[in-house]
Amino acid sequence: MISVILPTYNEAENIKVIVPAISKVFEQEGLAGEVIIVDDNSPDGTAEVAEGMMDRYPLRVHVRTEDRGLSKAVIKGFELAEGEICVVMDADMSHPVEKLPDMVRPITEEKCDMTVGSRYIPGGGCETWPLPRRIISKGAGFLARGVTPLTDPTSGFMALRKGIIHGADLDPTGWKIVLEVSVKTGARIREVPIVFKDRMEGESKLGFKAQIDYIRHLWSLYCYKYPGLAQFVRFCLVGISGVFADTLVLVAFVSLMSLDPRIAAIFAFAGAVSWNYIFDRLWTFEFGRHTRIPHSYLAFVAICLIGLGIRIGIMHALIEYAEMGRSPWYVVASLIGILAATVFNFIGSKYIAFAAFLKKG
Repeated sequence: MISVILPTYNEAENIKVIVPAISKVFEQEGLAGEVIIVDDNSPDGTAEVAEGMMDRYPLRVHVRTEDRGLSKAVIKGFELAEGEICVVMDADMSHPVEKLPDMVRPITEEKCDMTVGSRYIPGGGCETWPLPRRIISKGAGFLARGVTPLTDPTSGFMALRKGIIHGADLDPTGWKIVLEVSVKTGARIREVPIVFKDRMEGESKLGFKAQIDYIRHLWSLYCYKYPGLAQFVRFCLVGISGVFADTLVLVAFVSLMSLDPRIAAIFAFAGAVSWNYIFDRLWTFEFGRHTRIPHSYLAFVAICLIGLGIRIGIMHALIEYAEMGRSPWYVVASLIGILAATVFNFIGSKYIAFAAFLKKG
């Protein structure tokens, strides 16, 4: 049995068309299927319209009033589905209903666990998209290349064997449930060419908030797939925030007190290291919250002192041999030294300062 899940919000006019179209495909292809509409309490009466069609079509309607959103509506649809294969598609007729057999067949033939409709493989495309929207779509796909090999990760059209999501920690942000499932299930995926059409009725949900949600979702997936890399990025962000404080102190001591830049760097380090410790402990290395502060702080300072030695050594070489001792070049020399010490500080902090005392906390 096949369960087609349609997440809806203000799609009263479109479901009058898509539900009969899906039912017709079921009949023509001899498929046992159902349509599940998961509606986010649409003010245009989408749920009421759908309920009025239930006596004519294999249709069920579920209305959600809390914790709404497209992706979470789909997850609810998975819970309600009685079919062994679930298909997710937009309710606005932008995904070709006639492609349903092509989406399902590779799964029933056990050639894959999941199919995704792609606009970017031979045979696929978009009917009337303007250039800016094509650029946004391609750019979103490029950003996702580090977590998925899909050519069209922002597609909303997919079919999957329901069993692959059992035990998967699905927690999507926004509307890209396809991307979430593809990354977190490890499914064997095959892409099917589709031609995307503009919606028939209603307004597109692709606004600025949806794009921000996509970036947030993508970040969470990179953190999921590459926890070490994500941790390093957080470490660098904390480090960057510390660099501002460090550099302000450095400039103040050199400009106002006429100290040698190499001496001023020591005072700059003292303020920045405490700032970095607090945020690395609470944010970068979250397990560091359970460490004993005195031990982890001293270990962190010791590691950073070695990093400081690397930094000052590079500063000394650049100032002495590259003549970067005059303003503003000493600042550049300092920044180069900081960059050179970052990887050392990260490794030492991760595996010594915030890990060595974990069991003692």
